[in-house]
Amino acid sequence: MAASQLPRRSADRVVEALCAEGVKWVFGVPGAKIDPVFDALAEVEGQQGAPRLVTCRTEQDAAFMAAAVGRLTGVPGVVLVTSGPGTSNLATGLVTATTEGDPVVAICGAVARSQHLKRTHQAMDAVSLLSSVTKSACEVTDPDNVAEALIGAFRTALHEPRGAAAVVLPYDVSTEPTRIGFSDPVMAAAKGPASAQSVDRALELIRQARFPVLLAGARSGDDHVVAAFHELLRASGLPVVETFQAAGLVSRELEANYLGRVGFARNQPGDVLLDQADLVISVGYDFVEFGPAEWNVGKARPIVHIDEIAADVDNDYRPTVELVGDIATTLGLLSQRIGTIEFSDAARHVIARERGRLALTDLGDPDHDDSAGLDPVAVVAAIREALPDSATVLCDVGSHYLYMARHFRTYRPRSLLFSNGQQTLGVALPWAISASLARPGTPIFSVSGDGGFLYSAVELDTAVRLGTSFTHLVFNDSSYNMVAFQQEQKYGRTAGVDLGNPDLVGFARSFGAHGHRVTRIGDLVGTIRAAMSEAGPSVIDVPVDYSNNLRQLGGDLLADVLL
Repeated sequence: MAASQLPRRSADRVVEALCAEGVKWVFGVPGAKIDPVFDALAEVEGQQGAPRLVTCRTEQDAAFMAAAVGRLTGVPGVVLVTSGPGTSNLATGLVTATTEGDPVVAICGAVARSQHLKRTHQAMDAVSLLSSVTKSACEVTDPDNVAEALIGAFRTALHEPRGAAAVVLPYDVSTEPTRIGFSDPVMAAAKGPASAQSVDRALELIRQARFPVLLAGARSGDDHVVAAFHELLRASGLPVVETFQAAGLVSRELEANYLGRVGFARNQPGDVLLDQADLVISVGYDFVEFGPAEWNVGKARPIVHIDEIAADVDNDYRPTVELVGDIATTLGLLSQRIGTIEFSDAARHVIARERGRLALTDLGDPDHDDSAGLDPVAVVAAIREALPDSATVLCDVGSHYLYMARHFRTYRPRSLLFSNGQQTLGVALPWAISASLARPGTPIFSVSGDGGFLYSAVELDTAVRLGTSFTHLVFNDSSYNMVAFQQEQKYGRTAGVDLGNPDLVGFARSFGAHGHRVTRIGDLVGTIRAAMSEAGPSVIDVPVDYSNNLRQLGGDLLADVLL
């Protein structure tokens, strides 16, 4: 009798399906209603091809870790939690993954089927809750359907736009035997290029344009897409504006094509390029990265939409032509026929001017008074100087994330990660743990503000237990500053943004991590390099001066830029 026909617990079939899908890690918090699956994972621990169980401090952080694995590897990250609050605590992590296109599969325990209609311990309508934060959610009521439900969740998570899918597993179902499982992966169907007619129309528009600009979005980041994208740049010479989530798409070799990033407040070189373009070619772009109303000012320019999925059409995004199909193959067809673009004199002037302005804004103020806290732009410059191109940098949300997005240059896709869809606090440190697992032996560096750091800093314990090594730098100003400077802009004052100033160095050391504090910009590069050489996680506390944030980050300054 074949192994798949022997009766086994449904919980064992769950693990069998995870192995078939190539899952390397399962992030979770244990509990009574899901412990059959934890037991099944313990049964295969150490076996070739078996997932490693990573016990986390909170379910939300477990979801963040799973999402980072999904984004970095393309294989859905898996989170495993118990019923009741174990499931509800996933909500923030799952909605972040779904919004930002990170494939995740959540497996959630539940009370036995006989208790569903009763007011009992940890009973809840988990499917309704999870449906609001995932692409799909289902509850399995028959053990013969457990494996197929899980495989379906993997396929849903990977179908563009990617996101989270959830399977709710009642306790009694997980313990019942079934003969049905999936021991082999179910391969996704191959995708073809966009239609020849659409390609012809796009080429016609590009040749007619005198200032075409590429807008690279998050779905451009897969390795095969990046190679095709680079070939298009070599063939055409088109300038590229990256969204925050597409950071790193332009390589060092092609840096002359890079004109910055967009994603907040229209006052950057990339905003100028999009404003002046007479044709925008979007590649793998998602509205959630930077709404079209923010960059498609005037709405008169034609748009070429290149993606695996049809465009979301609204008042501000009405593509003239859509190239829907495998992005890499479609870009390859364009590259073969596009030829070198002839820009107008005015376009060449704007490109040269904005390229120069981009270079001048990346170093910070050399005369800044460090006693008031370090200049955040200079901190970003020091991080750039200290890290090699091979580093993976994970960025939390706060004022620092805007400085990192604008000034931290990176040359590999998915080497600088942001939460730019939900802008979720606390993602960076859990992401760093996952990056350490997914990219072992490479430099891992994460940054947060002091507010975001303490959202997930308990996972330093997880990092130490796992033996992961990374460095986490805290931009510390004892406030929720990204909120503060926007309040100042709107109301002329702040409300509810001030925080305390705990000893972050001592806090890190209490978990067995390394702790450092830097108060002079001249010491920062050396401290980062020293921390990166330490075994285990290291935390660097850096007091920063955000007094210029309103001028540097706030407002729609595009009109001033163009004067």
